[in-house]
Amino acid sequence: MNLINFLSTVITLKRIPRSGWITHGVSLSDVESVADHTFSTCAISLLLTDLERKRGVRVNAEQVLRMATLHDLAEALTFDISKSYLSYLGERGGALKNEIEHSAWKYIAGGLESARLSDGYTRLQRQYERNVTVEAQIVHAADSIDILLQILELRRRGYPSYLLKDLWNETVKKVRNTPVPSAKHLLRTVTRK
Repeated sequence: MNLINFLSTVITLKRIPRSGWITHGVSLSDVESVADHTFSTCAISLLLTDLERKRGVRVNAEQVLRMATLHDLAEALTFDISKSYLSYLGERGGALKNEIEHSAWKYIAGGLESARLSDGYTRLQRQYERNVTVEAQIVHAADSIDILLQILELRRRGYPSYLLKDLWNETVKKVRNTPVPSAKHLLRTVTRK
């Protein structure tokens, strides 16, 4: 994969629907693309970075934004594999999803013309997956907050809350358990709506 192939992979995200919404009964015409989600996650990550810095936390904003930008790039090749599609496999389903996405990421990063670029992007992706640095935790929290905001948008469009109740509850729980205090504050703001 050369640079033009990498760019084509990025552009593909505009056409990949977020399949989890479909499994929850959202019409395909109302489903956001992976690129839509990535942009929102980036913007929310930026806000959380600034809020954490205001609290005195040292955060590498460039690393956060790079990670947020790349976090779902493998889905250009794998599509958005909804967890519910693989849930009937139990724990093996999650492992299978991870394996597929790892292979796709390896293909994408391995094909870049620059080993330095490839290694740097791969390190960011691994950091995101491990979720132990403040930067990764911010991106994970932003990813979840984006889901909550999308649920609110779908409710505003007339989708009944019962369709998305389990996803809402699961995602609220994730944000409540995040080690990022600003994300918990943002959660309180979002859930007041």
